[in-house]
Amino acid sequence: MTKEELSAALAEAQARAKADGSGNDVPEIVLRILTAASTTGTVRDSLKDVKAGRALLRFTDIGRALEFQAGDGNLHAEIADTKGPGPKVDATSATWLGLLGGTLKPWLAFTRGMVVCRAGLTELRWMQQVAERLQKAYAE
Repeated sequence: MTKEELSAALAEAQARAKADGSGNDVPEIVLRILTAASTTGTVRDSLKDVKAGRALLRFTDIGRALEFQAGDGNLHAEIADTKGPGPKVDATSATWLGLLGGTLKPWLAFTRGMVVCRAGLTELRWMQQVAERLQKAYAE
């Protein structure tokens, strides 16, 4: 995938967020963004100094989840079971779409409690750092 594919996926997410940020297809949109981002050098570079971690991103309003891994210059996501392994991080599909699609500022999502980490503060801080780095890399 290329930067153009990442731009197209981000544009789709932005349009969807403006119209209706929820829906059973949102995990696939988020997955397309993360897959395109994972092959983009700017994104990988932005994650080089982030400690590698993983989380199960659960879409609380639609009962779906993504296995998410990021850090040490890598990014990976795939569809997963909501009871899968790893720290559970919960948010609505609109929140995940905005946060990982670049339309919702990470500080807002995390300070307003829109994202709930079932594992603890360490994982929550890691998730916020990754989201901030992703959005910064999208802008470059």
